[in-house]
Amino acid sequence: MDFSRLKYVSTDAPTTDELELVNESRIRVAQIIRARWIILGILAAFGIVPYILFQYYAVDLGSVSTLQFIFPVLAWCSMAVYNAVLLYAHRWFANIRPLNQIQLLLDVLFVTVVIHYSGGAVSWFWPMYLVVTLESVLVMERYSDTFAFALGASLAYGGLLQCEYYGIIPPQSMPFENLSLQRTLSYGVTKWAWVTMINMSVAAIGVFLIKTIRRREKELKTLVIKDHLTSLYNRAYFFYRLDSEIQRAKRYNRTLSLLIMDMDNFKQFNDRYGHLVGDQLLRVLSGTIRSNIRYSTGKPSYELDIPCRYGGDEFAIIIPEATSAQGKVVAERLRKEIGLKCGREMMTQIHSAAGAPTDVPDVTVSVGVASFPEHASDTEALVKAADDAMYVSKRSEKDKVIVSDSTPSLVRAKVPG
Repeated sequence: MDFSRLKYVSTDAPTTDELELVNESRIRVAQIIRARWIILGILAAFGIVPYILFQYYAVDLGSVSTLQFIFPVLAWCSMAVYNAVLLYAHRWFANIRPLNQIQLLLDVLFVTVVIHYSGGAVSWFWPMYLVVTLESVLVMERYSDTFAFALGASLAYGGLLQCEYYGIIPPQSMPFENLSLQRTLSYGVTKWAWVTMINMSVAAIGVFLIKTIRRREKELKTLVIKDHLTSLYNRAYFFYRLDSEIQRAKRYNRTLSLLIMDMDNFKQFNDRYGHLVGDQLLRVLSGTIRSNIRYSTGKPSYELDIPCRYGGDEFAIIIPEATSAQGKVVAERLRKEIGLKCGREMMTQIHSAAGAPTDVPDVTVSVGVASFPEHASDTEALVKAADDAMYVSKRSEKDKVIVSDSTPSLVRAKVPG
């Protein structure tokens, strides 16, 4: 069934899934921003405390130049100012990925500056590259970005060591260190290889761990929001998502349609074939619904329409960006698809289980359609409008699609019966 012919998919307003992904990215960015304050505090303490101790023990600090104080302090202040701006401005950006890339590149630059002015090849600050790599694991959606930043940090460090070795950038003198190591090529290459190996290993371990964490998060989320029997979304998630879609429709001045369908004569089917076969029918019908909804082709892929198990043998489908006329087209096609496929598939399964020929079971659904804002202006009213339309079909000929005739001002009445 090709729903794309309906031409009601909007491209200028983000979907609820896209908004949720952006919100999740913003939350991760905010966490990294807070963590960076802690890292900046540790770096400040790591620079100030040894200086105080050196003075106390009367260690000769003559080898430490003024630039070694000024540039790290300027770099630290720049990062602090940038972090403060980012803390308040990150929520204004619609596309978070470039913002994450910029902040990670600045972190690499900051760490490289600190390493240079704290000794270069003999600096104690090279593990800060590992912090940037772990930061990229947490904030970037693409795992390849983590390896790219790990490689970038390695190249930045290797380039710094080479520039210091060949005198392009004068190496900085440090107390308590063997300064001849700054001019020893074999030491520089060994140190660079060591930092590269450790950094890439941290990237691989971080990616593996975050994959495991996100997979388990997805599994737990599925357990919470999916119906165990049909693998459709459950009733609780239905109301959460419908409310989210209505709020989105209000915000972007969009429409949406709600389909509520109920299986006709499901009790008689259970009485004739048994509840286990009845459960299998629910699975087959759910599979038919899932195979006839729209999906995003992007990465990660997600459902554009939201199919839910509303009750025992009742189902609901939220169709964003659809008017009532378009919703009716979808409902009619789905009703015919269920009538054609479900009965024949159940006949095969019943025959396989019973070992005897059987007639094609009569599998039909009654469908009610209601749309926002045409028939209702809030979640409760829209559900009631679609539910009432479905009951009109059930009480007449069944196996029909009925569009609600309610208006937003009239749908708050109590459901009859």
